[in-house]
Amino acid sequence: MQQNSTTAYTARRPFSGALVRSDRLTPPGAPKDTRHHVLSLAGSGIAYQPGDALGIWPANPPALVDAILARLGASGDEPVTAPDGSAVAFGEALLRRFELTNVSRRLLDAAHAQGPTAFSPLLEKGHEEALKLYLHQHDQVHDVLDVLEDAPAARFAPQEFVPLLRPMQPRLYSIASSLRDHPEEVHLLVVSLSYMTRGRLRLGVGSTFLNERLPAGEAAPIYTQDSQRHFGMPADPSTPMIMIGPGTGVAPFRAFLEDRAATGATGRNWLFFGDQSRAWGFYYQSELTAWEARGLLRLDLAFSRDQPNKIYVQHRMREHAKDLYAWLEEGAEVFICGDKARMATDVQNMLVDIVRSEGGRTQEQAEAYVASMRKTRRLKLDVY
Repeated sequence: MQQNSTTAYTARRPFSGALVRSDRLTPPGAPKDTRHHVLSLAGSGIAYQPGDALGIWPANPPALVDAILARLGASGDEPVTAPDGSAVAFGEALLRRFELTNVSRRLLDAAHAQGPTAFSPLLEKGHEEALKLYLHQHDQVHDVLDVLEDAPAARFAPQEFVPLLRPMQPRLYSIASSLRDHPEEVHLLVVSLSYMTRGRLRLGVGSTFLNERLPAGEAAPIYTQDSQRHFGMPADPSTPMIMIGPGTGVAPFRAFLEDRAATGATGRNWLFFGDQSRAWGFYYQSELTAWEARGLLRLDLAFSRDQPNKIYVQHRMREHAKDLYAWLEEGAEVFICGDKARMATDVQNMLVDIVRSEGGRTQEQAEAYVASMRKTRRLKLDVY
């Protein structure tokens, strides 16, 4: 009998799941490094549902840890207190116990107290928005090393330094598999985040940990998070599903489709998917096209840079507005997974536009229609 994953393993009591396999889906030379990971749940009793998420405790990039140790003049062997109160070597604490890419206000204040810094004006009253940009601006996030470099007079002993850091947090990923198809396994679809800022390569902590720093056979601390309330599949297997998930946003929909195929669910399924280029970004192509050929799936693709004018999933929705509205009127549930700031907003605006134009409604009535879908959980989002 399987245990309930929410009680058996949690963020504070994770399971050690070994990486069984890691397959790179994008070819060499592609602008993205996207990988399919298979982790073992053998012996855990963990049960999850399509739509749930996997939490994983990562480790920071070693190069960033080494650079911070060098800046502080520390060896890494100094004993410090971890967030759970245990004693641990400073280097190990920086590697696994503390956030290095998410800066606390405590660190800024402590560095400023020791002398002028590049960010000192941002700490003054009235500069809250500028401070927020310094800490969180997209693709220009300042990390702990940036703060130390911007505060040349700041000096910290290891035990004095760690309370100024945020405790490490787990990273959550949409589960890309159904237990019906993959007993005692959990699958993930992960794209590495990396970019240059201030002449230094920045790495996404969770994504590059999985894609680059977790060898096959080694285990990572993992747990499942129940997401059924906000992203569970329809309770009625005959309910149509419209799934919109470009890029790695397709992950939960692979799980949905595996599950519906395994159970023989009669509900129709429609997926809007794409990335920048079909040549390297058609993730799970063989599976998706096989489901399409079997009649299990209606598939519409949008590869934005394969033609002079960029085409996104919302444009494909517009092209099929009449059918899409008919599905809505028949009770289809709509699922959106992916980028919160741009894609999810554009897709929801397109839903409103389709309801307005195809349903003969005013803008206000169309907005109320989509709002009602959200309220009744016929429109569900898994965005980040």
